[in-house]
Amino acid sequence: MGPIESLREILKCREDIKLYPKYNRIYASGNFYWTGALNYGLDRGNQPYYCPIGWQRRSFYVTDNFCERFKGWCICYHGTKFKHDLSILLSGLKPAETKAHGDGIYASPSTNYACHPRYSEVKRIKSSSRKLFFKSGNYVQFVVECRVHPKYIRKIGKETLGAEKPIIDSNIPNDSIEWVIDYQNKSIVDFNDSSASIVCSGLMIRVTDDHPGLLPQSQSWYESHICNYPKCCALGIDLEHL
Repeated sequence: MGPIESLREILKCREDIKLYPKYNRIYASGNFYWTGALNYGLDRGNQPYYCPIGWQRRSFYVTDNFCERFKGWCICYHGTKFKHDLSILLSGLKPAETKAHGDGIYASPSTNYACHPRYSEVKRIKSSSRKLFFKSGNYVQFVVECRVHPKYIRKIGKETLGAEKPIIDSNIPNDSIEWVIDYQNKSIVDFNDSSASIVCSGLMIRVTDDHPGLLPQSQSWYESHICNYPKCCALGIDLEHL
């Protein structure tokens, strides 16, 4: 199954579980957009929530009375490769194999960090899929939007991409851009478990005409770890072409 067909299958499966289009969003000027931390409306926990500019959210139905059930839960993001996406969306998240900040599930409050190709694969959209599914654009990335209660955030740590000088996200300091989430000593944290420490609330999608590595907010890629090894950095293009 190709990457775009795989994405279509993911959304179809989630629709069987229940999508929640009422809360689909386009984060851009003229749609849903704000500057600084969002300080009104819902209680999103003790961590600031910034506008994920340039992304779209496909919202998932999680439970009735979602706002009450997840009052005080923070928003974070988890980047993933296409080959892992279906299992994550339908099942849950596994503890990280690379444990720079200790055992746990790794996430970030920054889409800009979570979408680094080390975490979120860049795929070129085939022309046939572009017309049927995306309407426009040449490249696609996605990250998983999650909710986590502050008590399950074991550690807030620095970036692990070797980006000591460049600013990865203008809203979030480099030294507090990775979160380690309690995995409750489970091999996988099942999103359908009512006691889960982290749940998936949506799929964040970014479609661009040019390779996302050319975007202004991606320039930190070139002053941190970036490579041509697909199992590490899934750029979807030879690094020399960027």
